[in-house]
Amino acid sequence: MLRQIVYKAQFKFLLIPLSAVLLILSFERFNIAVLAWVAFVPLFFAIEDAKPSGAFLRSYLAGALFFFGTIYWLIHVTLPGMIAAVLYLALYFAVFGVLCLSAIRDRSSIMPVFLIPALWVTLEWIRARLFTGFGWVLLAHSQSHNLPIVQISDITGAYGVSFLVVMVNVAVFLSIKNFKKEG
Repeated sequence: MLRQIVYKAQFKFLLIPLSAVLLILSFERFNIAVLAWVAFVPLFFAIEDAKPSGAFLRSYLAGALFFFGTIYWLIHVTLPGMIAAVLYLALYFAVFGVLCLSAIRDRSSIMPVFLIPALWVTLEWIRARLFTGFGWVLLAHSQSHNLPIVQISDITGAYGVSFLVVMVNVAVFLSIKNFKKEG
């Protein structure tokens, strides 16, 4: 019994860097845009049974890893500044993790498919305007070479693309979760 608990905890912990790595690989340096469409699924599984504090910490770690992997080039400007920026920006991931906890656990409706992307987009919008005005590495930017998808940005802007990517992540997560429950 204890071995199973430890194994499950170790597995859940591995999902956090997996999510960050998938996100990093979907951005410009590697440009594997398709990974963004499933990159949040491991994070959702990592936080689904966590307490709010655990969801905060797990999501914060995923955010810190993601931002270290995507804005690493700021080190050429200032190492302390880059570290401070990463630690600050990771807070948006942490808040996202806590806010989407109840939606992830909602088994009765389709609401998480719309609520969770709305939370993500709201936090991206706030991040792009509040304090730092840091509009870099929005989720939509991972799709910059995916021309059929970025066409919707004519109507919705980058935030519509981000919404769609997170929506697919939530749908995949819920599908896997429901498949596991039925199987």
